[in-house]
Amino acid sequence: MLMPKSFDPRSIRKPHLVTIPYSHYCEVSRWALEHAGIEFEEVPYVPGYHAKAVGRLRRDKADRSESSYVGQESGVHGGRRKYAVPLLCLPGGRILKDSWEILEYALGALDEDWKRVFDQELGIAVRQLGYHYLLAPDSRHLIQGMISSSSLYERVLWFFVGDKVMDGMRQLLAINSENAERARATVLRIFEAIGELLKDRGGSLDPQGALGAMDIAFCSLGALCVMPDNFGNGAVEMPGLDDFSQEYQAFIQECRATAAGNYILKSYERRAVPAS
Repeated sequence: MLMPKSFDPRSIRKPHLVTIPYSHYCEVSRWALEHAGIEFEEVPYVPGYHAKAVGRLRRDKADRSESSYVGQESGVHGGRRKYAVPLLCLPGGRILKDSWEILEYALGALDEDWKRVFDQELGIAVRQLGYHYLLAPDSRHLIQGMISSSSLYERVLWFFVGDKVMDGMRQLLAINSENAERARATVLRIFEAIGELLKDRGGSLDPQGALGAMDIAFCSLGALCVMPDNFGNGAVEMPGLDDFSQEYQAFIQECRATAAGNYILKSYERRAVPAS
């Protein structure tokens, strides 16, 4: 039985991106690195199993994430930042602590006001809403498919402890109908604001019309509300639209019908085009 891949961050020759593959925060980092043409190796883990490896990499408090983290929704102590993904280990020992440091490293800094909106509002709402449906009784099997590319060891482990992990995630994310409704409203409010910005900027978030830091941050964090075909760009097998409940499908269609949702879909179509 093969153990999941581990590495010594002191001896790597190219950046190593540590992820939970289907995380939308990890998607920000993955897409930014790909678009910038930075060669890297992704080190993916299933939820729960990642904690030991990530905690070891973040032993130094200076290397702990400053971004949103699972548990923020329920007021769990911020010490959970020690186990947050993504993080990027660079040759020489430097660690980029979260999506925002990785995005800045790859494509430049994001406007601080929009960074706050994306990190502390949109990202949290999408995470809570997505798990509300992924962890529903009739949909919990979908995560099993989403980790199908994980190591044999992780998949076997998930078979035995997956239900316990998912129940813990529901508690950490404070998942209930009231919070899901609040998350839906947050997503639609931000999509409306992005739609107005697109109108003001002539149809693009980037002044040059290219995919820049803001485009990739917004499109990655909002993607799970429109379900583009190539989320993850091959790093994860996502469910199809028809796999979700009718309620979530209706919400996805509502988001797709907005200017911001359409922009996400169009941006994902452009994803294969390398940065100029």
